[in-house]
Amino acid sequence: MKPHTQTSDSRSRMLSRQLHCLLVALLVPTFALAENWMARVPDRTFVSTLSIPGAHDAATGSGWASGYATMGDLYARTQELNIGQLWAIGVRAFDLRPCSHDGYMNINHGLMPTVLHFDAVLCQLRDSLIANPSEFVIIHMLHATDGDQVKDVYETQLLEILQRPDLKPYFANFKNDLRVRDLRGKILILSRNAYASTPPVGGFFANWTGDADWSRQTQGRIIGPKNASMPAYMQDYAETFAEGAMQTKLDAIEKMLDFSTTHRTLVSSQVVWVFNFASAYSKVTSLLGYNISQSNGYRDNATHTHACILQYLASHTPGPTGVVLMDYAGVDQTSGYAVRGQELVDTLIANNFRYITPQSTAVATPRAEGHAQSYSLQGVPAEKPQRGKIYITRQKNGATRKILY
Repeated sequence: MKPHTQTSDSRSRMLSRQLHCLLVALLVPTFALAENWMARVPDRTFVSTLSIPGAHDAATGSGWASGYATMGDLYARTQELNIGQLWAIGVRAFDLRPCSHDGYMNINHGLMPTVLHFDAVLCQLRDSLIANPSEFVIIHMLHATDGDQVKDVYETQLLEILQRPDLKPYFANFKNDLRVRDLRGKILILSRNAYASTPPVGGFFANWTGDADWSRQTQGRIIGPKNASMPAYMQDYAETFAEGAMQTKLDAIEKMLDFSTTHRTLVSSQVVWVFNFASAYSKVTSLLGYNISQSNGYRDNATHTHACILQYLASHTPGPTGVVLMDYAGVDQTSGYAVRGQELVDTLIANNFRYITPQSTAVATPRAEGHAQSYSLQGVPAEKPQRGKIYITRQKNGATRKILY
């Protein structure tokens, strides 16, 4: 066997990887790209035409109620970052699953109770919006019925929270022609459960499906007050542990992206909301005849689905993704799995400005800051950075940061 000799190309690749690692290590969790990214979206933009990074079972990154830590970490964790950290990296859609406890509503993932109360999370998001009025939040809400410790009070408890005077002014109602200007500083709650016969606070989903069949995925709607009703397409195929199921999931993600990135919305009658779940679980534990998801199953699935979305966006004409709800948002590695969750959040945010002309903001460009060199996220020097893409810049003073051109 010939001894290995390092070519100039291999040395160059090695140096690029080392540079990339160094730059990423120097970056702080919050940076200019994520902070107030919606400020760069023009007011007139239809909300349905955005690419919005979201966190599936967002509360699980905050930890588990007393006595549930081991089980929660094994079977129900889908996030590493807490709600505040998810906000800081630019996540603007949160999947929250409230259930009824004695005197309060908890947030669960199925049977597993997190440490978070539902109203406390709403208050935290409200405070984030008060501090950042250009932003808005979409909540995908689902009653975690398995977690109810008190029966038949869910609707009463929920309506009490939604009518609280310290929260009510920050909730927005769904309407057919919802634009960014209508939601700034607000929370839009979209519930998969019709918790009241009266008009919802926010909106109700109708005909939600977890099926991989396109004909069923395209039958959904969002129903709001004052007879508001618009189509909602959803891809929420969740069980990727069976033979061939992972490919089914990836095909379904791409088919939804084929639609969302090419659908044009010029007037309100053309609005179609899209919810494309990257989340699913590819590993299970069998117990008493049931298949129970594993946290490593969510991790393993994310390695496939996140790579699929990233590759798609890199190789297709830019267009909206809709709301993408993912596991392990904001982390690229977790327990040995390369989930690329920070890369996916960054890419979704940047994707908006590949097809939307951003409005003027106070965000400085690298040139204005006197940058010395720009690099791709892979650490490759970029002599001519492209508009709408993310770069790591090394300033003349030695500081590094992520910048959206």
